Amino acid sequence: MTQNSEVTPSDASVQPISLELTCPIGLENILEKELHDLGLTETRLGEAQVKLTTDLRGMYLACLWSRVATRVMMPLATFKVTTADELYQGVAAIDWSLHMHADNTIAIDCHGTNNAIRNTQFGAVRTKDAIADFFTKRTGRRPNVEKQTPDLRIALKIKRDQAVLSLDMSGESMHRRGYRQQGAMAPLKENLAAGLLLRAGWSKDSKFQQLVDPMCGSATFLVEAALISLNIAPGARRQYWGFKGWKQHDHRMWQQLNDVAKNERVAPEDLTVSFQGTDREQKAIAAARENIKRAGLVGVIDVQMSAFQQHEFNWDKRPTLIMVNPPYGERLGDEMALVALYRQLGDWAIEHAMEGEMMLLTSSENLARQIPIRPEKSTRVLNGGLECRAYRFPIADSHIKAGSREQVGLSSGAQMVVNRLQKNQKKLRKWLDREKITCYRVYDADMPEYSAAIDIYGDWAHVQEYQAPKSVDENKAQQRLFELVSAIPMALNIPETNVVVKQRLRQSGKNQYEKVDQQQHEMIVEEHGCDFIVNLKDYLDTGLFLDHRPVRKLIQDKANGARFLNLFCYTASASVHAGQGGAKSTLSVDMSNTYTEWSRRNLELNEFSERDHKIVRADCFEWLRNSEDEFDLIFMDPPTFSNSKKMAGVLDIQRDHVDLIDLAMARLHKDGELIFSNNYRRFELDPALSERYEVQDITRQSLDPDFERNQKIHQCWILRHK
Repeated sequence: MTQNSEVTPSDASVQPISLELTCPIGLENILEKELHDLGLTETRLGEAQVKLTTDLRGMYLACLWSRVATRVMMPLATFKVTTADELYQGVAAIDWSLHMHADNTIAIDCHGTNNAIRNTQFGAVRTKDAIADFFTKRTGRRPNVEKQTPDLRIALKIKRDQAVLSLDMSGESMHRRGYRQQGAMAPLKENLAAGLLLRAGWSKDSKFQQLVDPMCGSATFLVEAALISLNIAPGARRQYWGFKGWKQHDHRMWQQLNDVAKNERVAPEDLTVSFQGTDREQKAIAAARENIKRAGLVGVIDVQMSAFQQHEFNWDKRPTLIMVNPPYGERLGDEMALVALYRQLGDWAIEHAMEGEMMLLTSSENLARQIPIRPEKSTRVLNGGLECRAYRFPIADSHIKAGSREQVGLSSGAQMVVNRLQKNQKKLRKWLDREKITCYRVYDADMPEYSAAIDIYGDWAHVQEYQAPKSVDENKAQQRLFELVSAIPMALNIPETNVVVKQRLRQSGKNQYEKVDQQQHEMIVEEHGCDFIVNLKDYLDTGLFLDHRPVRKLIQDKANGARFLNLFCYTASASVHAGQGGAKSTLSVDMSNTYTEWSRRNLELNEFSERDHKIVRADCFEWLRNSEDEFDLIFMDPPTFSNSKKMAGVLDIQRDHVDLIDLAMARLHKDGELIFSNNYRRFELDPALSERYEVQDITRQSLDPDFERNQKIHQCWILRHK
């Protein structure tokens, strides 16, 4: 750093300046130490800030060299604000001619409100008016507003009846170093990453000889660590600073300090430390390489697209600091999917980086506890508004939890699951490739003790746990689920973050429509030329019943020129297939608002017009009783049980299926076909139906190879008039 820089000050530049440097919460001590290392010792700690008394040179040093600060603010006045007039008068009382010219541009950032200033826009406008009037009275000219890069950025902070007016000498957040593209993926902010590195003990003279980030994302940890080791000033690349439009700015002094900073850099060839990172996401690695290039660190940092468990890092240099910001999990099911990842991360660190340290950032205390190492300390920080903790793990025998050394790698149970998943995947591969199928079931309680279904949707895995019998210990069942989930990424080459876990009962029925979250996690998948919106997280079911894939293909093959009716339509996937097969018209009926809207979106996605492909929200029983329309092809897949408030009665498919089929057959053309299906395992079709209609059981033909292991997933018949 430049605390010994020889820059000759002018008389004006040595006048004392009071500053407030803001920073990420939890890193106040790190910022203060930074300032002290720069020779700026007149400091006082606050929450998410450090107050500093210095001179012009000290302010420039803080802006140029602070890796942790967010903004450098210079308070001009503190005054009482109980009315809008008091705000105007407080601003107008400042001698603005000391800080700017009448022709300068300004921007006002207002934070906070009170009873007098009820919105920030009003506070900003009142402040701007006071400054404009100050210059108009004296010069007849007034400054203009420029929101993006003004000559002077002014901050108004209102708290209760007090206002603080400051100049923002940084101009914009100092986490923007200039090497990361705006609008690109924006994970960890640069100053938070740098602060955590400094907290972990990384410095240009630290004991660590290697930095490894096994989930590097866009490489923020790696780039910030390299900038520290190369002694590159974090503010050196920035072109825009708030103080550059300040009337008291000393351009010569600022340039001299920048020149000194350049001379103090370490040449890359003189580095004795290395920087390695991996990520399994192509988008992340592309962003990482672009950031490394823009930071001028090509050849210094090595990043590769790979899962850290499978990558061959160069571990020759010790001791090692591992910095990692793994996924946190948004809800319980996501957290469960990540348990195995955190365990593997800890075991991997123990196996490869003994006598080193690991700094891990997460919002989940439960996930942090999965690391088989006792943390030395943790720091509370905010990452993107989310409260997190940064845990510091010494990778030493004295901190490894009992038995952890023997637990490195997958458990024997998880390895069994890996073997089974890979066997199933290999068995299905030729069929999947031939039929161009990307959504399929790869596992369905093949091993009874691991009782769950695993469906693949592209590069996502959807895990539905079946309820264990009462005879199975709950903790044992939970452990087996963890083993199952931990096996998926390794067996199927799916990112841990793309494993969605849900717990559900084995039987279907009214529960299948229950919403489990309030967010939207949608993706589009393709099946036999049709596109569908699926949602893997928000509902117990995803919007596409994979077991009905052959039934939908059958409908597509039979639909050309037909009038198609889809009862209990769910998300209208069968109607989309009918339309793709050339149906003259389709009508989809369901009583759920959620699913009729989903149906509408699926039809729109496939560019089918509302004129020929209609959706009706209604109780199917009531609709059939009141309808007089005739159809050539009808598909009906009712739930096992429903007692929705929107229905006149209660639907029990075993009890009511005869009435339901009779009503549907009344709407079927004499040469038409009714495809009837349901997923009640103990369902028995009433023999009396065979006396009235021609009945063909097509259950076996309606199951693809991925459901051969569970032939009771549904039953299916075709009925025709005799």
